[in-house]
Amino acid sequence: MKTKSIFTFYLTAMLFLLAAPMAFAGHGNGAMDGTGPIMNITDGTAVDISGIVTAIGIPGAGMSIDTGSEIVTVYGIGPQKYWDAAGIARPEVGEEVTVSGYEVTLSDGTTKIIAVSITIDGQTIELRDADTGAPMWRGGQNRPN
Repeated sequence: MKTKSIFTFYLTAMLFLLAAPMAFAGHGNGAMDGTGPIMNITDGTAVDISGIVTAIGIPGAGMSIDTGSEIVTVYGIGPQKYWDAAGIARPEVGEEVTVSGYEVTLSDGTTKIIAVSITIDGQTIELRDADTGAPMWRGGQNRPN
């Protein structure tokens, strides 16, 4: 019985020791091998959208903007902590914003607009690296000062 307990303890310890490096191996950048839904957003079509925010959903649901002629949903506006670190208030319903981004086609054939920067109240926050399209809030190297 004691041998079984020792074996279980060591097996569990080995799993934890092996799992941690594997979990952090991508540094928050995904596989970076093109297997994800978006390989490089900068391969999409550049778009600029201006209008009034009509909705901000839960993370991943996007931000809806009324342009005056249509409602457009923009994705990838980043986590609250990134906006806080930049010292810029995140957009709220009723505020006017200008979004620069890319319209990309996902692997399933659908399209989404991914924000690269957002201007609100005269302040602009850069959300993605201009060269790679990678989110600025991931990996630590691109965080605002």
